[in-house]
Amino acid sequence: MGKRRICLLGLFGLGNMGNDGSLESMLLHLRRIRPDAELCCICVDPIKVSKDHRIPTIPISWPGFSNPMLKICDRISAGIPGKLANWVRAIRHLRRFDILIIPGTSTLCDYRADPLGPPYALFRWSAAAKLCGTKLYFISTGAGPISRPLSRWMLTRVAAWANYRSFRDSVSKRFIASLGIDTRTDAIFPDLAFSLPVPNMAPPPKPDDHPVTIGLGMMDYKGWQTHSETDIIYSTYLEKMNRFAHWLLSRGYRVRLLIGETADERAVIDLKTALAESGYRIRTDGLPAPELCHVITETADSLHDIMEQMIDTDIIVASRFHNVVCALKLSKPTISIGYEAKNDDLMEHMGLGAFCQHIERFDVDDLIQQFEALLLGKSLYEGRVRRKLALMQETLARQEQVFEEIL
Repeated sequence: MGKRRICLLGLFGLGNMGNDGSLESMLLHLRRIRPDAELCCICVDPIKVSKDHRIPTIPISWPGFSNPMLKICDRISAGIPGKLANWVRAIRHLRRFDILIIPGTSTLCDYRADPLGPPYALFRWSAAAKLCGTKLYFISTGAGPISRPLSRWMLTRVAAWANYRSFRDSVSKRFIASLGIDTRTDAIFPDLAFSLPVPNMAPPPKPDDHPVTIGLGMMDYKGWQTHSETDIIYSTYLEKMNRFAHWLLSRGYRVRLLIGETADERAVIDLKTALAESGYRIRTDGLPAPELCHVITETADSLHDIMEQMIDTDIIVASRFHNVVCALKLSKPTISIGYEAKNDDLMEHMGLGAFCQHIERFDVDDLIQQFEALLLGKSLYEGRVRRKLALMQETLARQEQVFEEIL
């Protein structure tokens, strides 16, 4: 096999730690099994991705004409010249590569996405790969739902063009099959983030009077699509999380606030402001000393940061899918307040299917009952997750074998 020229594509560098973790995991696989491969990444923030991963990068979309006259002509022509230029540059770039990989992430859906945004960008690059004879691989991808007809039309064709597909859960595979695509030979492998290394950090010894620490994974959630009820959805979610946090703190538990995307910092700020107004002491990035605080918040830039913060926790309650993945990687008993079926599928697979609620419908009293049950059986559920993780290692080994075959 000659030297491989491999390009990766995704919404990398825009602050979603799960997306960036999927890219990192795929690069670790590629550098291990194809150390001489020529690698490149098509992404949202090429400067950040290049700096973080030491890889050449290409902007996912052309920034537009720099010449003022051409800008005016492009505007008068309804942006058609710019759109054509984007197609030309996609073909020109992909002619140089053997394989285009979309690693992990929820690519085949339209979460808060205009059809002419991420779905169209994926369609453009996938069509360019098809035109250039570049193989298109979806690896451990997430799929569905797709609520807008144009997005569904484009993403259905993208999925059908793939030379190889694997999914991170059965929900995604069933969704793609529902689009009329034959998925009988498509494999299901764990999310790519499960291949990331776990931090080599042991929690410090805890004195007998050390409070139980609960990790709350906050999310700047505003609904699946932008609409008039966006603010209501967010404020309702925040009010419920505030009630649950107050319940925890009033019973002597400590709360550690977590994020999964930079946008989630808004939810953390809003919640800690409400808690501070109620008199609870907040620790931010190391000050004051943690033993003097009720609530802890720290900055995070990656899934590694998230896992390091989770080491200090006893139970995790989270919404972001990759917050749930990180918690399970650390064998933490977890409650999922998810916004997609992917959370429920993963929790069921890991033996925690009874500890799920939907983010727009969850009930605080039910959440308290789930928390008390999880805390009471903490050792039991930790052992269950560890056994599931051990079995997952066999599946990850098979996934590595597939990578060696197709890459």
